[in-house]
Amino acid sequence: MSQDLRSFIEAVRREYPGEIVDVHREVAPRYETAAILAKLEHGYRSPLLFFHHLAGCEFPLVSNVCGSLNRLALALGCKPGDIRERYAQACNSLIKPRMTTPAPVQEIVVESDQLDLNILPHLVYHEQDTPHPYITAAIVVARDPDSGESNLSYHRLMISGRNTTAIYMEPGKHLHSIYQKYERTDQPMPIAAFIGAHPVWSLGALFSGPQEIEEYEIIGGLQGEPLDVVECVTQASLQVPAAAEFVLEGVVPSQKRIEEGPFGEFTGYSIGALSTPVFDVQAMTYRRNPIFQDITSGHREHLVLPVPSLEHHLLGLARQCVPAVQKVKMVAPLSLVVTLDKSDDSQPRSVIEALLKGDIYTKLVIVLDSGTNMGDLREVLTSVALQVQPDRDVFIFTDQPGTQLDPSCESSDGQTSKVGIDATRPLSPRRLIHRNVVPKNILDSIDLSELLGQG
Repeated sequence: MSQDLRSFIEAVRREYPGEIVDVHREVAPRYETAAILAKLEHGYRSPLLFFHHLAGCEFPLVSNVCGSLNRLALALGCKPGDIRERYAQACNSLIKPRMTTPAPVQEIVVESDQLDLNILPHLVYHEQDTPHPYITAAIVVARDPDSGESNLSYHRLMISGRNTTAIYMEPGKHLHSIYQKYERTDQPMPIAAFIGAHPVWSLGALFSGPQEIEEYEIIGGLQGEPLDVVECVTQASLQVPAAAEFVLEGVVPSQKRIEEGPFGEFTGYSIGALSTPVFDVQAMTYRRNPIFQDITSGHREHLVLPVPSLEHHLLGLARQCVPAVQKVKMVAPLSLVVTLDKSDDSQPRSVIEALLKGDIYTKLVIVLDSGTNMGDLREVLTSVALQVQPDRDVFIFTDQPGTQLDPSCESSDGQTSKVGIDATRPLSPRRLIHRNVVPKNILDSIDLSELLGQG
């Protein structure tokens, strides 16, 4: 089966022609690509954007590839409502990658003095951002020096020179812990960053779970077959997808830092400049006539893409604590809603603690009764307003692990306070109350078309 970025774009053209927009006029990479997407989103549209002519760059650009649930479902071969179930199935059906050669992504190899990252698009999104351009759709491959296991994860790269970028690694996440191991022995960390990915590669790279599970095996499970990988040209210990569009290979030296940012993140805010490690790029390989992929930071794709992995991970955490948890839904950045068929009034707090303490990207948890429509903001807030006594049902936890990307966080290490709300009805309420319910047999007997003369 052909599964790469190009094949997916053609599948979208075939199956959802209304969800792809081709832009043939020349577009500026500084602000204009982001502005076009923002205007579309303001009109409640989120298409895949194909920019055929980008000013100052010979490569076409695609953005917002995974900006709709329809497109994620298309990539997974399922219905939009079955994405979470399909993701869970893949996590239980791991398939190892297979080595191949030759590889399309190595059709062109540029090394040493010939290498110049300035041939890539110089993308800048927001007026508060640093003028340095960013690569936002890079999936970084590294290998744990102790276990030998590979790790895939997304990391923003700020182009800082002809062959260097800054690389942001979230403290507490897997790549950061791998880098710390290399730093402790004062060794450079070999990495590769591939750009131009089929959505299942992206979903696999975003896997949250035990570090001993390799993301390439998750991707295999999502594809239903092994992912074809190839050894890097300069970093033979690392493998990258053979059909990626671009690969950057090199090392992250120990103890070398550069000022990176400001950069507007998925929260919709920038947290200012940081001191981050440097990626020394030793080789760039790519396909003939490559397509450069971008994720426009802070827009719909940036929020939609991590959801299947995060919800799968958080549902597992919650059910380990209370098996009666039904669903979890990430409704906004750092915000989670949970439905629970509780049998004990202590269960909501147990679920809240497990979720808030178990993941840095969870800051607010609201637990609702079974049957509550967690996707309906009015219904969620009604439960909070009518079921909650704040002094009894609101729980605040201080000094919790969080993310530096939270604009309210004042700690350089991401430490934060978190809040949980038990919006479930007590099993034995002090006052007898009932929800307003029209008798079902009467509801079923009403034919509105006949009554209103619309038949």
